Amino acid sequence: MERRRPSIIGPLILITIGVLFLLANMGALPLSFWEIAARYWPLIFILIGLEIIIGRSSIIGGLIVVVLWLAIVGGVLWYSMTQPNAFIQGGTTETISQPLGDIKSATVDLNIGFARTDVAALNSDSNDLMRGDFTHGSNVHIDKNYNVSGTEGRLALGENGANWTFGGPSTSRWDVKLYPQIPIALRINGGVGRATLDLSALNISSLNIDAGVGSVAVTTPKSAITTMKVNGGVGSVSIIIPQGVAARIRIDRGLGGSNIEQGRFPKSGDIYQSANYATAENKIDIEVDGGLGSISIR
Repeated sequence: MERRRPSIIGPLILITIGVLFLLANMGALPLSFWEIAARYWPLIFILIGLEIIIGRSSIIGGLIVVVLWLAIVGGVLWYSMTQPNAFIQGGTTETISQPLGDIKSATVDLNIGFARTDVAALNSDSNDLMRGDFTHGSNVHIDKNYNVSGTEGRLALGENGANWTFGGPSTSRWDVKLYPQIPIALRINGGVGRATLDLSALNISSLNIDAGVGSVAVTTPKSAITTMKVNGGVGSVSIIIPQGVAARIRIDRGLGGSNIEQGRFPKSGDIYQSANYATAENKIDIEVDGGLGSISIR
């Protein structure tokens, strides 16, 4: 009786997951691992079908399945790199703003969800606390909640509804700009999206980031004193600290990895700290819970 060859489906899936995680954490992909997985998971059925039709017959059949799977995965990576905006819904684009009024400080919550988000500074002569362009599917709308307590404005933005394409969710696009002349406590819930935060020209008094299962790239403010807390989740976080800004960094690595530029931030015990941190006028205090993701600080 002929002995059936062991299935190669499990090993191929594990190898593919490992390669995609590695490429995503290295920043080699325009999408996070979770964005790719959410959209292309039906390919697993193709792999199972190939295995049933030709893979079980012989070693040669198994090799054919491996070659076809490599071609399929390579095609997905090529498509993701050459068409990074293919899954950004273009059904509706709306501009939302929040007038500045007489407030002297603000708290801003961005609940990104499944969105690709850019945050930067408005012009200093703007009359708005926030102005943003939001592109999403027709079944989605942006919820904006705003109230004032004393001289502090409190703004929260999030999506209501969901975009779906065959096989998984599609991506919205947020382009958000904030007023640079008042202190802002900024809170980011990264969800499954990708966020790029250029805060260099903003006055951020505190920054809280929950990276979720997405990826976040942050350029910290160039001036003022900022506190920053990051929950890496299972996503990746990249932090760029401008030259001339001192930093004190504490990391709980969890099961993830961290890469800290120790030339600028030498390690002493459990803390990475600039030599002039105590006397620096512009500095940032960073606390990172690494979770399962990767953290890069330079």
